[in-house]
Amino acid sequence: MVTPSTHLENDEFGYSCYTIVIPAPHALTEPLLDIERAAGQERAKIPAHITVKGTFYGILSLVGMIDLVSIVADRHEPFEVSTAGMETWDSAHSVILGFPVNPKILALHDDLVASIAPLSKPAYMDDPYRVNMSVVNEVKPEGVLIAKTKIIEIDFGEHLWVETIDLMARDGVGWGGVWKRLKQFELGSG
Repeated sequence: MVTPSTHLENDEFGYSCYTIVIPAPHALTEPLLDIERAAGQERAKIPAHITVKGTFYGILSLVGMIDLVSIVADRHEPFEVSTAGMETWDSAHSVILGFPVNPKILALHDDLVASIAPLSKPAYMDDPYRVNMSVVNEVKPEGVLIAKTKIIEIDFGEHLWVETIDLMARDGVGWGGVWKRLKQFELGSG
């Protein structure tokens, strides 16, 4: 069963929900944050990232989850995500970049989903997996226009190199909460 995460309250570990992401390269973080500000992003949002394992909650142990993600990260080597064929998906309230799915990111996603599913509850379905980066999420329509105009000015290069994943957790509800990095994991470090 899927439960939207917007109004989830903090659990015994101090967080309402969790997700696993690939942080954007530092060269992209500030320009994408500038777009968020210009577009009026108010809902809690993780800084520029590609989602690998969608939002989940109801975990049994925070230490256990950290250990599990570490084990999965160790099983996967660094890889690249191509920007060739990158698309912009938009709606009345969001702008999202879609990247081609490659076997390495799909394998990481599938491993995380299979490993985490028995120990948590999903806030939305993870499959079919779509490699995506939210530029703005749940902003006013004029914010969507601003984001669509500004995103074309950013040079994403030919690919994004992936060496780490982050376990992120939201302290509080969607409107008013704050996402925090709990731990960063190096791929293939084991």
